[in-house]
Amino acid sequence: MRRKERQVTELERIKQLVEDCQVVRIAFKGDEYPYIVPVNYGYVWQEDQLILYAHGATQGKKIELLQKNGKVAIEMDDHHALIQGSQNAATYSYAYQSLIGFGEAELVNHLKEKRHALHALMDHAAKGIPFDEIPDKMLERTAIIKISVATYTMKENKPKPKKTQS
Repeated sequence: MRRKERQVTELERIKQLVEDCQVVRIAFKGDEYPYIVPVNYGYVWQEDQLILYAHGATQGKKIELLQKNGKVAIEMDDHHALIQGSQNAATYSYAYQSLIGFGEAELVNHLKEKRHALHALMDHAAKGIPFDEIPDKMLERTAIIKISVATYTMKENKPKPKKTQS
């Protein structure tokens, strides 16, 4: 990371960003170019290991590329805001938090793990709103991608506090 002063290493702050974001971008190795797709997600932490779950159709570009190569990159970002400067454009900046990671993606096939993944997704998206149990037939026709994130880094740019006059 070039700007070390922007790196975030506290696990609780990293976990908060994962909770606050609603979309993760997954980059797959394409035939000629990388293929990046934004998806909503569920997640679990196993100690400091981040596991992401995404769902979708059982066929399509994501599934095709995943079956060729499970190595993926992920990106999520949040807390965006313009940091206004003076009339000089060089004094402007942009506030954000972002996480970039790398890991292995795989398709989940067992109904019990699919149910767990979709519950994680609903818990994250619906923030505690109750939902009906997911029928087995729906689980059978839904693809679940599990990403075990091997490494990740988080960085942020925060507005500097304004100076108060005394």
